[in-house]
Amino acid sequence: MTTTTTTNTNIRLFDDDYEALARIHNQVYTDFAQSADEFRFEDQQKPERCRQQRWVTERNGRIVAYGDYHQPASMFDPNKFTIEIGVEPSALLQGIGSALYRTIVDALRPFEPSTISAWCRDDMACFVRFLTNRGFSETTRMWVSILDLATFEPSRFAQYAQVDDGIELTTRAELASRQDLYQKMYDLWCEVREDIPLPPGEKRSDLSFEEWKSWEDHPSTLPEGYFIALAGGEPVGVSSLWRADAPDLLRTGLTGVRRAYRRRGIAFALKLRALEWARRQPGIARVITDNASTNRPMLAINEALGFARQPAWVHYSGQWTVVSASDV
Repeated sequence: MTTTTTTNTNIRLFDDDYEALARIHNQVYTDFAQSADEFRFEDQQKPERCRQQRWVTERNGRIVAYGDYHQPASMFDPNKFTIEIGVEPSALLQGIGSALYRTIVDALRPFEPSTISAWCRDDMACFVRFLTNRGFSETTRMWVSILDLATFEPSRFAQYAQVDDGIELTTRAELASRQDLYQKMYDLWCEVREDIPLPPGEKRSDLSFEEWKSWEDHPSTLPEGYFIALAGGEPVGVSSLWRADAPDLLRTGLTGVRRAYRRRGIAFALKLRALEWARRQPGIARVITDNASTNRPMLAINEALGFARQPAWVHYSGQWTVVSASDV
């Protein structure tokens, strides 16, 4: 599929253009930068039930934008789709994003979606207008926060570093020989994820053990920075760090504790252990995390640790009958 938009610009289906995808994505979605290999891995792991299609826009033979529709496996609904459009700064406000949007909408028509959603940072004025002009409206916000490790002083939190007797803090690397580790961590994840806030109107969908495990083998995984709390040898809490597509940065993954073990300081102690580990890694200067604006317990922990808020990422949603009719 190739669509000509001007004499020197055309839209075509994505064809292993991962380097260009990463380059543009990381300019637009800077807080969620990732490598071409990570994009490729994630595409390969996507379950068959989750529809996805991607296009790129070429200008004079160079890729300057991309657009896609996809369905998140963890919130799968056959009638709901998420879209993502990325246009490199030099090609903004030239109709490229609009052409990609029309391409995506036309490709989605046979599926008769109920709603379409998208994420946008709230300081991206042109992207905010792009979405609102087409009938999308804000549903929720997510805070991205960054900790400058040079300002992080673990000694300030010494009283919180200790956990109750019977609780052991270890790492995935140290438990690598344990045959039941993945199954136990999957069971922990299944409980903890139930309390992770979702955008209004979204529902969790089941992930099989095999689907979950494939993500645990993500190329960004850091087993030595993946901290686990054990009670009686059973995993009851987790806080993980992952590689980021910046040499001085690490990304925080899931932090969570089983309900029966909450309010005992385990999550705070796990976060402290992870950040102390990050400080010891050569070249690492920052840790980035993101949390739903409604997740006050985790936001309070991050604020206490010194994470500084960045501009919020906003989840937009629109009814298909509205957003598919716009020709802005």
